[in-house]
Amino acid sequence: MKRILLTLSVIICQLSFCAAYNQVRLVINDGIDNPQLKEKMERAVSSVMTEINRSYDANKAKLAFAENYMIKDAQAELNKLWENERFQCVEEEIVERLLTTHSGYQVRGIPLIVKTADEDEELGYQEAVINFDANGVIVSFYYTINPELYSRLRMNQSQDKRYEVTDLKDRMMILDYVEHFRTAYNQKDLKFLRQVFSDDALIIVGRVIKTKKTEVMPSGNKVIYSTQTKHEYLKNLERTFKNSRYIKVNFDDITIVSHPTIKGIYGVTVHQKWNSGNYNDEGYVFMMWDFRNPDEPQIHVRTWQPDFIDKARGQKMNPNDVFTLGDFDL
Repeated sequence: MKRILLTLSVIICQLSFCAAYNQVRLVINDGIDNPQLKEKMERAVSSVMTEINRSYDANKAKLAFAENYMIKDAQAELNKLWENERFQCVEEEIVERLLTTHSGYQVRGIPLIVKTADEDEELGYQEAVINFDANGVIVSFYYTINPELYSRLRMNQSQDKRYEVTDLKDRMMILDYVEHFRTAYNQKDLKFLRQVFSDDALIIVGRVIKTKKTEVMPSGNKVIYSTQTKHEYLKNLERTFKNSRYIKVNFDDITIVSHPTIKGIYGVTVHQKWNSGNYNDEGYVFMMWDFRNPDEPQIHVRTWQPDFIDKARGQKMNPNDVFTLGDFDL
């Protein structure tokens, strides 16, 4: 009898340990005065993150959430990410400030450990951002940009004061779409990318070639550019998605400027790191975003330029040669 009781005690302790490990609790410590709404969002995030942890431990192929916590579109988007990457939150309690956005609320800084979908390869530490509508229901779940970078942009520490984006809600709206855009590559989400690029979008890709050495080009390297249509770009991207076990895209620097004469047009330049297992690169991506219809923003221009002209010699792309808003007419 004593042996049976001892065995039951061990099992109960193990189950309690597993439950404690799986459960995640969000505490909103600032940013909202409505206690009922605050509690609703805390419950929503706690429920979603706990379900993610349970699914990670059980190696579930699909996530399932209560609809009163997360809209169906957000569930579908999160499952697209889950198909390509698996992640868990290793914190039992998350304490964060609630931010107000142009359409609701936002919690940032959700800590995640990410692996490939087959869990064979670690993809490292990542943070998530969760957006809510005005009623406290989750409407999206994305990977964030670097927290320090986000804070700098939120405080509007622009390098070019002439064209800085002065309105906080505009900056947060742009950053929200930039984070969605970045996460779409990790999700392999062609549907969103097809939607966000305008039909006549200009895609420019730079690549380094060897040429004759000159005083201007002592390494014998130079960058040449090719253009693609939206259809061509997405067709090539679809092939890349199919041939890659995972896509990991990071933005480690971002500059956002307003068009000097057209309200709602912004130039966004990011330093991008791309890793798809069998291919890696670093470079500058410039995008011309059109927010004149804030419900359906579009990208009219996307360019990519390599970080290095000659990596062996440490010759980087001249910052003055990186495309900006002034290089394109709308």
